[in-house]
Amino acid sequence: MSRVLYYAAASLDGYLATPEHGLDWLLALDNDPDGALGWNGVDSRIGALVMGRATYDWLVTGPLAEPGSTWPHRQPTWVRTRRAPAEPHPGGDIRFTSADAATVVGQMRAAAGDADLWCVGGGQTAAWLLEAGLVDELWISIAPVVLGAGIPLLPVPARLQTLAVDRNRDFAAVRYRVLPSP
Repeated sequence: MSRVLYYAAASLDGYLATPEHGLDWLLALDNDPDGALGWNGVDSRIGALVMGRATYDWLVTGPLAEPGSTWPHRQPTWVRTRRAPAEPHPGGDIRFTSADAATVVGQMRAAAGDADLWCVGGGQTAAWLLEAGLVDELWISIAPVVLGAGIPLLPVPARLQTLAVDRNRDFAAVRYRVLPSP
């Protein structure tokens, strides 16, 4: 059965982005897309993904705001929201949903077959899945940057077991298994 992976990059002090949702600190760092937890290896094993509405809005008003830009993911994408936009960004299989976590993961598994599922984020979406007991592993690229404040990687408690630690150029690449809550 497919696994639900929360795959993200975070600062050393546990933030996904600055308080203003900035990622300049992250984009200035070096990593190998074919290295440990690199994009190419992860993307090849993903069959469906889920993100929150804030992440979707950031993508379509930021990196994808240029005319003619297309959706960057080949996999079907669920966007957790209470309000769907009039039109999804072109070029992708984007599904807006307000369903519960178990329903969304069931739909994603049906679409992905044996491939893994990716929780893109942000932290609130990962927390929503984690609290429902649906996240199997966290795959975190830890950046050598301390932000001091920002959008947290995971805003809920979690028990984790370290599975692997590696290096990808500027990043520590760490895989964790999610353990049951006591």
